[in-house]
Amino acid sequence: MSSASFKLYAFFMLLASSGPLVVAGPTGAGMTSQVAARSNPSFGKAGSKICLAWAEGNDPSLTNFKTSHVVGLHDYVPEKPSASDALGFDYWPTLWGGDQDKITDFENTVGKKGYGTIILGFNEPNEQGQANLDPVTAASLWVQHIEPKRSFGYNLASPAVSSRPNGQQWMQNFLQSCSGCSIDYIALHWHDTDVNKLKDYLTQYHNTFGKPILLTEFSFQNFNGGAQPTQSEVFSNMTAALKFFDANDWILAACPFGFLKGVTGPNALQNPDGTPSALGKLVINDGQ
Repeated sequence: MSSASFKLYAFFMLLASSGPLVVAGPTGAGMTSQVAARSNPSFGKAGSKICLAWAEGNDPSLTNFKTSHVVGLHDYVPEKPSASDALGFDYWPTLWGGDQDKITDFENTVGKKGYGTIILGFNEPNEQGQANLDPVTAASLWVQHIEPKRSFGYNLASPAVSSRPNGQQWMQNFLQSCSGCSIDYIALHWHDTDVNKLKDYLTQYHNTFGKPILLTEFSFQNFNGGAQPTQSEVFSNMTAALKFFDANDWILAACPFGFLKGVTGPNALQNPDGTPSALGKLVINDGQ
């Protein structure tokens, strides 16, 4: 959906098999795969698929959300929270968009071995209010700034499209445009109110592109002005989603959105004092 600031605004308004996909050419033919090592051996395994879509930087409350079920962490920027390594997170730096300041920050931060494990591509490039990149431009930027980072040991996740209907076509056009791009995972965002729609959405992307899925942002929230789910409905949907993630080996990670202080609606994962909300506890304990 957004950078952290946009999402926070939106929330308050609404509260009133593994390996790189190598695209050989414009047709997308020539896809190959190989096993890549992970720094955390639990990555992608049932019971350890939760990741944090964090938006609080170096806030010390991060320590409250690390359990054996929570492996990955991203913060919508290249810089990782200072406690990330000590807490045992796999950090996933992001090249959020194509602006020069974001590219410079990314290049100055991630170009070293051991800094992170997965690079996340552009944030909702199919959305005008987000990265807002056409597939050809995104492919060109990928070749220049993301693909070379494989030499530092990173795996690479595709740009994360939103769940807007144009997202799948955007992804297809990107893959067709990105000659020589190596993509280990398809990254996705999703926001809606029905877990069955989420299941269908993830299954369709997996069936279409044949790659493991990183769901790097999701919530049971309507961002299109429709009715919002109740707290009970959010809990029911989240419980079912966690079971679905663990039951499907092609879903490697899922990052619920809502780790923001001040958010008090049914999707809030963090209390104002930095402790997990009831929903947050459900998530970081994988529904247990």
